[in-house]
Amino acid sequence: MNPFPQVSIPGNKVDPKRCVQPGTGAALFWAFFIAIAGTLLGIVVSYGILLLAFIFYPLVAFYLHKKAAALIHGSGVRVSAAQFPEIHRCVEIFKERLGVTKEVETYIVECNTLNAAAVKYGKKNVILLTDDLIHGSLNSGNPQAVAFVLAHELAHIALNHNSLFRSWMARHMKKLGRLDEYSADAVALTLVGNKTIAFNGLLMLTVGHALLPFVNPESIVQQAQEVAQNKYSKQAERDLTHPLLLNRLQRIAQAA
Repeated sequence: MNPFPQVSIPGNKVDPKRCVQPGTGAALFWAFFIAIAGTLLGIVVSYGILLLAFIFYPLVAFYLHKKAAALIHGSGVRVSAAQFPEIHRCVEIFKERLGVTKEVETYIVECNTLNAAAVKYGKKNVILLTDDLIHGSLNSGNPQAVAFVLAHELAHIALNHNSLFRSWMARHMKKLGRLDEYSADAVALTLVGNKTIAFNGLLMLTVGHALLPFVNPESIVQQAQEVAQNKYSKQAERDLTHPLLLNRLQRIAQAA
């Protein structure tokens, strides 16, 4: 059995709140205001039926969370000190550096619809990594790209982005969702402390691991600058909960 390469990155403690992007507070305020106003209006219009739904929702959510957690536990590989210990060590080091005391479980799953995610089932925080992401990082010669992805997902947990209400607001107020992604990228860049690692981590999500060794980074940076300056790209992005990947690459490339 070949040893898994080291991906953990030690360093100083990082305050994730210092990486929160400007405008997040205002976006969160308006998202909260719209959510409360919409809920009150819905209760009035539905003659109180919506209020009953909110009262009984915790019971339904408890059942759904237990079912979802069991599905992941039954179909993925749980990372631990005995299973993919280098990934487990990276999670523990980043948790300590971020001051995260919450329990975080990491699973490697087979999925073609996402690369990684931080989800919350009740009080349980779970990071999902796909087998393609792990394989791609190793096969492309960029194993520490996994560290950047883990740092990004742990940043969501540290900043409470994956809580039920916050994630709901981010899905419906897309600007808040995009700002949260930029904040998580900023935290992840600070944790890995290396723009090349961060850039390759995002670039692999853009082109895939097979093409990563053949990509011209300078050309990608130039294209990212064009995207950042294109008004139609900005308009297209307004319908998305995540920023365009080249906009995220542009932020990493410009970071101090």
